Amino acid sequence: MTRTVFLDRDGTLNHEVGFVTRPDQLQVIAGVRPALQRLHDAGHTLVVVTNQSGIARGLYDERTLAAIHARLHGELGELPLAYLHCPHHPDGGHGYGHDCTCRKPGAGLLHQARELLGLAFAGGTIVGDSARDLLMARGLPLRTVLVHSGKPVAAERAKLLQAGMVPDHEAADLAAAVDWILGA
Repeated sequence: MTRTVFLDRDGTLNHEVGFVTRPDQLQVIAGVRPALQRLHDAGHTLVVVTNQSGIARGLYDERTLAAIHARLHGELGELPLAYLHCPHHPDGGHGYGHDCTCRKPGAGLLHQARELLGLAFAGGTIVGDSARDLLMARGLPLRTVLVHSGKPVAAERAKLLQAGMVPDHEAADLAAAVDWILGA
């Protein structure tokens, strides 16, 4: 059975720099590409799931996000199978200012991946740097890994505990998370 690794983008694959509004602002974290290659070589399917409320806020549009993801895809050796995003924000506009099921911590992006790509959750893993990344796995047969490469880890850990969740694992970065995923 193919296992899926769902990956947050900002703070997990690329440096957290606020809103990435242009492709040239993207800075991939050192060690990410070889870590993804190891997962791919071990037979894992890689899918990026990311909140992109900058669209609802009018900071960039869908076309710009596609260009950002095209650059990221090239820098990641064209390994992720797909990039799914939520453009919504409850306070946003530009046609995207409403509640939705795809905004993390909701599981809508995971369900989209399952339906669009025919992926199974069983044996899969979510890797992210924030509580909302991991909370999207609630009630699903997915393992969770909190990486310390983005948001302040103590604050994110506290948010998880407040929500009654403890990650299955914590890792310094994606490379260390991959060591755990492949060893489990």
